Amino acid sequence: MSGNVSTTEASGNTDGLFTAFKEGGPVPRGRWAAALMAALVPVVLGVGFWALAKGEEHTYRLITPAGIKSVRGGMTTDQVVALLGRPIALEQDASGAECYRYGQPNFVNPQFLIYTVCYENGKLRDVKQQKFSAWKVDPDTGTFEAPGGDAPVGEGTAPAPAGTPG
Repeated sequence: MSGNVSTTEASGNTDGLFTAFKEGGPVPRGRWAAALMAALVPVVLGVGFWALAKGEEHTYRLITPAGIKSVRGGMTTDQVVALLGRPIALEQDASGAECYRYGQPNFVNPQFLIYTVCYENGKLRDVKQQKFSAWKVDPDTGTFEAPGGDAPVGEGTAPAPAGTPG
């Protein structure tokens, strides 16, 4: 086997297996750069997409009379008011954050939604949704009446919430 290698070198054939290690010949640097780039590009893209996904804030969808509106975590109070309109109430939650209530309470529909939008350091932190029932109370008799004119429920007793025994 050693005879074949020396014969190839002696004949001037440079297409052999070990020509990259031959003294005086050019080193193919372009191949290494291409291999390095092929390995680094997926890693860099993966880290970039991970950073974007991690930094993305939650998006909340709220049902309003004007349609479904979307608010994102990190929005300012002014941006949310521009989308949803004026809030119906201001409150503070247990952590002391400012929270605003949005919605349209009514006695026409049997149920309506109220959204509580809380801010931390002037930026939207979270949105909570609450569903309310719109029962009418007769002040004279103390009976409750479901929206739409259904029969009274009982004197002085509140109706049981949906899904509870009783």
